[in-house]
Amino acid sequence: MSAAIMDFVKTEKSRGLATIQSDTGTFSLKSSGVYFSGFGKDGQALPEKRICSPLKVLGETRNQQAQDWGRLLEWQDNDRNIHRWAMPMHLLAGDGADVARELLKRGLVIAPAKSKKVLEYIQSCDSISRMTCTDKTGWHGGAFVLPEKVYGEDAHTWIYQQDGGAELATAQLGSLEDWRSNVASLARGNSRLLFGISCAFAGALVYPSGLESGGFHLHGGSSSGKTTAQIVAASVWGSPDTYKRSWRATSNGLEGVASQHNDGLLILDEMREISGKDAGETAYMLGNGQGKTRSDRNGGARLAKTWRLLFLSSGEVTLSEILKSEGKRVYAGQEIRIADIPADAGAGMGLLEHLHSFTTPAQLADHLRYVCSRYYGAAGAAWLEAITKDHKQLWNTLPQQINTFVETVAPNASGQAHRVARRFGLVAIAGELATLYGITGWAQGEATEAAERCFKDWLTNFGEGHRETKQILETVQAFIERNGAKFVNLSLAQPLPVPDQVGYYRPTENENGREYLILATQFGRVCDGHSQKQAIEVLRAHGWLNAPDSQGRASISTRLPNVGKKRVYLLTIQED
Repeated sequence: MSAAIMDFVKTEKSRGLATIQSDTGTFSLKSSGVYFSGFGKDGQALPEKRICSPLKVLGETRNQQAQDWGRLLEWQDNDRNIHRWAMPMHLLAGDGADVARELLKRGLVIAPAKSKKVLEYIQSCDSISRMTCTDKTGWHGGAFVLPEKVYGEDAHTWIYQQDGGAELATAQLGSLEDWRSNVASLARGNSRLLFGISCAFAGALVYPSGLESGGFHLHGGSSSGKTTAQIVAASVWGSPDTYKRSWRATSNGLEGVASQHNDGLLILDEMREISGKDAGETAYMLGNGQGKTRSDRNGGARLAKTWRLLFLSSGEVTLSEILKSEGKRVYAGQEIRIADIPADAGAGMGLLEHLHSFTTPAQLADHLRYVCSRYYGAAGAAWLEAITKDHKQLWNTLPQQINTFVETVAPNASGQAHRVARRFGLVAIAGELATLYGITGWAQGEATEAAERCFKDWLTNFGEGHRETKQILETVQAFIERNGAKFVNLSLAQPLPVPDQVGYYRPTENENGREYLILATQFGRVCDGHSQKQAIEVLRAHGWLNAPDSQGRASISTRLPNVGKKRVYLLTIQED
């Protein structure tokens, strides 16, 4: 708990509210527990009975819209662990069983058949001290909210409050020095490991940088080591076993998971476990930062879940390969939102490039898995302490630092590649800042070098040009190759009709290629879902399509065997 919240708690404790009157009797808070004394038939006070172990009501909570009121509760379990919970008051509606269940789950001792009295005690406690609650992690003004702690100069005004269910699985085991010496040090010399750890820091900078949400996808064979990069990234925030999530969900199910990782890093393992349809929808959803709008029980619109985050995915295949294998079209927007990075770093050791003192890649990977299970979470805590102190400067300097990275690695890239380069730049800057703050133990420049390497590997596959241009050319050529039997050969003396005809073909004048006369009514099939107008512009720009006619039309009128005059698109494809 932050110093600011501790001050808030101390203030409440100093008020010394040991006795609370209610309509049914008197509640007394003592060192041994909470006691209740009711009234007998004669109106006299009955002997008090213990209803639960000591339970303090430290203050009231509510959100920025003066709704979702709650109580900040504090108690100690039998192992002397202190628990604090911002309990939503609406959970007391009905029989209040949800509240009793949560208190018991977290170690409060409640006397048999006294749950309702405990709930009455909570409701009877009034407080003049109030805090603003939120069910969303991340930045709130100058404060950064996590379920277990709030960081920053505004920490005293905020507290995390959730109805229940899964929360962000942040946790800490071992010291920062333990993590730095045993985990971060072994990432040095390995671009994918450096990049993964830098991603873990970068999630908290999406909002200050003004960038949109987006992700990276490490792809490669089952023994390439891609999961190792996710494990070391997860160790920044918590135990990899619980922090790392799976793609095995629908896009609707991942909305809640994404919302829990607001202003953080969402790690999704093995894309093959999700269908192509859901994978495509999820790529858009995670990048757009908003879930679906749904109706409430009264037919009104519920607020859609929202988030800002980076996500680090892994899988044996890319999103494009999954979609194509299911016969679905790949959109450039999907490839922009999730940048594919080959897990193989090209050193003949899968994801790894430097083994340090280990003999084989498997030995280093196994060791990293082991140390990440023993040392985790301290780096994330130190990171939030640093950036909340520095948050005003971050807001002012991050955009220019990102621009500098982009100008260095992609000065002539298309607008689409430029967008992705900015995301890589954010990761580079986060890694450098974590090094500057003394968190990683790396040398200055190592995080940037790793991000540049990963970006160039992505760009090699994506290309510097406009992605839709490449996709249109590939789509048209693939259609023709796949449907050659649907074109009539004009070289024959008596061309024969073919089933499901798309058009005609003939050799070019120099016989180095073919001319395809695509019937105007069939041109949309050849474009296969792309805009026909955009396809015409791309094909013409690359010399595949004839110049427009005298009236500016892309199609031309020509006489064809057995059918007479028809409008066609004259497409020329040169042979290699």
